[in-house]
Amino acid sequence: MKPYIVKRKCPAQKDICKAIPACPHGAIGYVEDAQEPLGGRIVFDYALCDGCGLCVTECCGAAIELRDN
Repeated sequence: MKPYIVKRKCPAQKDICKAIPACPHGAIGYVEDAQEPLGGRIVFDYALCDGCGLCVTECCGAAIELRDN
């Protein structure tokens, strides 16, 4: 299982995203992107992710889901 962002639910704010610091493997980050409505997006490093699901429970917008690869 791997995490995916449901973009319509994600506020994509680096300073309020609880999933980024909750990840024990540092697999979640924020990338500034002028093409995104709020100026950035949340990204996953799947090489570091072990599918533990902590990001799902910590996401303040319920925007992260675990899906089969």
